[in-house]
Amino acid sequence: MGLTSANLQRRRFLFCVLGFMLLGSVPAWLLAQEGKSPTRAELEKVADQSTAELTTIGRKSGKPHTTPIWFVYDQGRLYLQAGRGGKTDWYLNLKKNPQMTLKVGTLALSGKAKFITDPKEIERIHGLFASKYLRARLAGMVGSSIGHGKVVEVELQ
Repeated sequence: MGLTSANLQRRRFLFCVLGFMLLGSVPAWLLAQEGKSPTRAELEKVADQSTAELTTIGRKSGKPHTTPIWFVYDQGRLYLQAGRGGKTDWYLNLKKNPQMTLKVGTLALSGKAKFITDPKEIERIHGLFASKYLRARLAGMVGSSIGHGKVVEVELQ
């Protein structure tokens, strides 16, 4: 029983539909375009989004892991911060392999983690988080460490 031309066309169509359906769940790191840095205008458009989807490579499994995360944008740069004294999985993953991707709104970005250690810069970035996120501001008032985590700059590629 051979495939007719009509059956081949139907099969191709179904594979295309299936591909588009699956594409919706592909991690941002697979969709990020290599070599295409976002423009400042593109970053400014998504700066007010609440969360980004961060994808790192598991330090033990070697598999991609995606998690929603708060971020701030300032003067062309994106920053993340890890709570629990830097003992979050995503932070530990970046310590082993600094490559990451972020999806903010419809913008998919590739980057490399730069760990910020300068106390004045860390304080400045914590202030940006407190300005953007009410929860961080309120928690900080009652002594919580929310909004006072380890700071990572995303060096966009």
